[in-house]
Amino acid sequence: MKKIKAFLLRTLTKKKRTTFENKRINSILIFRYDRIGDLIVSLPLIYALKKGFPSAKICVIASQSNFCIAEDSDLIDEVIIKPQSLIRWIKILIKKRIARPSLILDLNHAVTPHTILATLMIQPIYTGTPFKDGRWGVKGSELQLFDIMPERHSKGYNRPISQTYLDIARLLKCPTDGCFPYPLPRYDSFEAMRQPYIVLNPCGSRLTMCLKQNDIIALSALILGIAPKTLIIVPSTHSNYALLIEITKNCSNVRVLEPKNTIRPILPLVQFCSLVITPDTALVHIATAYKIPLVAVYTADDELFQQWRPLNLGISVVIRSEHKKTLSSYSSNDLLAQCERMIKEHTLNE
Repeated sequence: MKKIKAFLLRTLTKKKRTTFENKRINSILIFRYDRIGDLIVSLPLIYALKKGFPSAKICVIASQSNFCIAEDSDLIDEVIIKPQSLIRWIKILIKKRIARPSLILDLNHAVTPHTILATLMIQPIYTGTPFKDGRWGVKGSELQLFDIMPERHSKGYNRPISQTYLDIARLLKCPTDGCFPYPLPRYDSFEAMRQPYIVLNPCGSRLTMCLKQNDIIALSALILGIAPKTLIIVPSTHSNYALLIEITKNCSNVRVLEPKNTIRPILPLVQFCSLVITPDTALVHIATAYKIPLVAVYTADDELFQQWRPLNLGISVVIRSEHKKTLSSYSSNDLLAQCERMIKEHTLNE
């Protein structure tokens, strides 16, 4: 089966590569229908493309979870949410084929059949992608579909993933200065909170990426003892809201937010907070974008850490688990000690 998939991918993607001409770029379509963090770390590339091709219309095909990041960005002209319905998805692809974008960017850095098939259906003038590793029995470099693909960097994936995406901009001679911090929208004020507050996010995108329940209670007691006027705001999901309410019912300085179907309310919440405490998830990159002090907990997987680490290292502290796949073995003592230090440095003067 693997050999059949590899054969089909090589066969379907055969085409005569087109010599790239900047003057032909008047529309760019970006596939980014995945997680919130993936879109945030792609914003530097989009910023560079906007500067390199200022007259080009940029469209992002986003997911239900991350579309609001694209929708609120002044870098992006059109946002399409990828539908669950195959028929509706095909209709969108046909519409884009008729419009024929100048450039499609598939930002997956592995061989991904669903984006390859979508690209083949649209038939843009040019196609681009970051360096692609092998998958399904075929190397990315073996696919003739892509006119633009940077070479593998000397560090491989041992560097921020945003830089891997920016390799595309560098190859296209787009200016990359001013791309950081991540260009998220900035808000003038946040009236909902009238006292200093810390955002304590207990869970990442997977059940194995959660802080220990006892640490949530211990952190609330620690913060109450050091900075009694500081509130703790705990974001929740539909799956953990009831549990978080139960865990924190005796913590007078904790407020659990009701779950929302969008990340949008979290952006101003983070921009105006004193400190973010979170596992490795999108909140790391949101805190980085707003230059907010951060305590983040990561697994022991060093390659993934190098790709997804916080970029504001001057005001960030990282705790590492001993396991590559879970946070189950991080040190609670280290977490509490680092949070205590960060609270004293960044909240007591407010």
